[in-house]
Amino acid sequence: MKKLLILGTGKDQVFGIEKAKEMGLYTIGLDLNEFSDGVKLVDEFYKVNIKDESEVIAFLKRYEKPIDGVIAFGVDIPEILARVAEIKDVCYYTDYNTALISKNKYKAKKRMEEYGVKLPKFSEIETFEELIREIKKFGYPCVLKPVDNSGARGVLRITEDIDLKRAFEYSKAFSKSGSLILEEFLDGLQISSESFVIDSKVYTIGLAERNYEFLDRFAPFIIENGGDLPPPLTDKQREEINEQILKCAEAFGVKKGIIKGDLVLHGGKIFIIEVALRLSGGHFSSIEIPLNTGVDFLKYAILISLNEAIETDELVFKLEKYVSLRYIFPYKKGTIKNLEFPEWFEKEDSIKAYDFYYRIGENANYPVKSHPERLGFFLVANENYVELKKMIDQSYQDTVVEIK
Repeated sequence: MKKLLILGTGKDQVFGIEKAKEMGLYTIGLDLNEFSDGVKLVDEFYKVNIKDESEVIAFLKRYEKPIDGVIAFGVDIPEILARVAEIKDVCYYTDYNTALISKNKYKAKKRMEEYGVKLPKFSEIETFEELIREIKKFGYPCVLKPVDNSGARGVLRITEDIDLKRAFEYSKAFSKSGSLILEEFLDGLQISSESFVIDSKVYTIGLAERNYEFLDRFAPFIIENGGDLPPPLTDKQREEINEQILKCAEAFGVKKGIIKGDLVLHGGKIFIIEVALRLSGGHFSSIEIPLNTGVDFLKYAILISLNEAIETDELVFKLEKYVSLRYIFPYKKGTIKNLEFPEWFEKEDSIKAYDFYYRIGENANYPVKSHPERLGFFLVANENYVELKKMIDQSYQDTVVEIK
């Protein structure tokens, strides 16, 4: 029985753990939270801070048994995965130093630029004076973000009416290194992608149109309200996505692995906003892509982590169902008095998943400044697009949120 080391046993990791068990693998789970949802699912559990490289290395020195692979589901720790792979002599997508580069938004863009990836204009920002200077070059709107954070933390859409000093200080507070990146804001179809790279060929199975309907409501914070699969793309545009992701794979030395992408279709061309050498968070790879395409994405991700052979003729996009993910947002700041999904959710086949992240008695923040401040989500799938949209409207109408 092959052994898979899984970094993270929280709620977002449960689907991956269950898939590994379904595949007959022996699972070893690490997480700082010994009461997390996946603890009881793994065969062995150890309390380890998976985001602390020194702590993970210390565990590996104690754990002398061999493993056959390492994986993380929806956790942005490529450098730690690369270090584990190096120490335990198992497969990971790239080497440690390249993984570190991929985590730094500015360094990653510089590397991709060298390989001809089509990118929005960007510049590293260290001081307020540099921000003023670069905005004059870019023009409005543009995007300011920390080079080393995720979940939309510290990310701002910069427009002419914003207080630049406050924006600079706010974004910088979320940067671990103190560095920021300013990017040209390109309007157009915003896309999330999830691609396999097998023998230096790209198979982009997962594609979603990112929903930014609340861009003005939460301005200057850029808060996504889920997305829709599949996005309205032509075959030629899908091919162009594969071409750009392949250049990203070459930039980071990925011959066999997974690349998560944030893209935009602007002026008829595909631009790469960001990529990450990992599985996406939320339910994109675990629920949305399989429902949309019929491809068991997590199974192939696990096979790659075990360095197993992949039957690439199975990695083909075909429309099975339309899929939409939507979030529940607070409407004001205060104490949560009630959160309740409608009873019909349990009986409705189109509702595939739903949950609240917050509980009654906790505090809701408003306006929402980052993705972790969303209250909950629901996920809908239907073979009929019109029925899918009706279901989304009805779900919002019948979900109860009370804040005082």
